[in-house]
Amino acid sequence: MASSAGSGKDTVADYIVEKLHNGNAVKHSLGSSIHELAEQFATEKVERHHLQDLGESVRSIFGHETWIHLLDRETKDLNVPLIIPDVRKLLEYSHYCVERGFKPLYVYTSSDVAKARLNDRDGGFKQSDLERNIELQMTFLQDETMNTIGNNGLCKIDMPYPFNEIYVVNNSGALDKTYRQLDDWWEIINEK
Repeated sequence: MASSAGSGKDTVADYIVEKLHNGNAVKHSLGSSIHELAEQFATEKVERHHLQDLGESVRSIFGHETWIHLLDRETKDLNVPLIIPDVRKLLEYSHYCVERGFKPLYVYTSSDVAKARLNDRDGGFKQSDLERNIELQMTFLQDETMNTIGNNGLCKIDMPYPFNEIYVVNNSGALDKTYRQLDDWWEIINEK
């Protein structure tokens, strides 16, 4: 699952795990280990740009696929589907969606709605944090041609391989509308 900050990726992932998989799946973020590491040293809430810097510093020392390899090791013995809500880099998309066959989903949210959610959830944000490469690497998908699927707003990106299987859920409005789009997506990917 890809998107930018404040789009509702975790909300979408929770719905996929709990409702669509009936609780028979696991949500695990690439960034969860970054949060855990930061919390060991922090005495207060760690700001987004510090988490971004920590993650990127570890990548620069141990390799660009460090967090991918760690997540793969941590989840290698899973016997249920894995839902990854924070695929933010093309490298991560390639590893999980192209090489391993995960079903890609992009969660679109208008920037105004995303910023309001960040204010509510995090007590604010820095615009510069939202403009960093890690937040923007997959957002090019929003500008691509999309075909609407069904009546609930679900779209599919019209691009050649390896982006031809990406569905887009618009999470800018009411949550029940997002859930209807996810239900449509679920039905489509399970027909294949």
